[in-house]
Amino acid sequence: MNVEEGSRRMRRAGKWIVIIPLILAALFCLLGIFAHALNRNPGIIGLALPLIPIVFLGAVLWLAGWIVEGFAKNTD
Repeated sequence: MNVEEGSRRMRRAGKWIVIIPLILAALFCLLGIFAHALNRNPGIIGLALPLIPIVFLGAVLWLAGWIVEGFAKNTD
């Protein structure tokens, strides 16, 4: 695999590692808001907190893919 393909895969994987936990966190927060509105236990919001480090690591991978791609470009 060449560097361009590897950096493209890094960016794609990092993007999905960021997007999926953010969607799940938003879903957990919305469910918590609805549970609170129905006077039920809104403890489901706490499930969104462990997703924050996963989002951070995905963002780092996404950024690393962009950096690797920048170094791999031919400067003819």
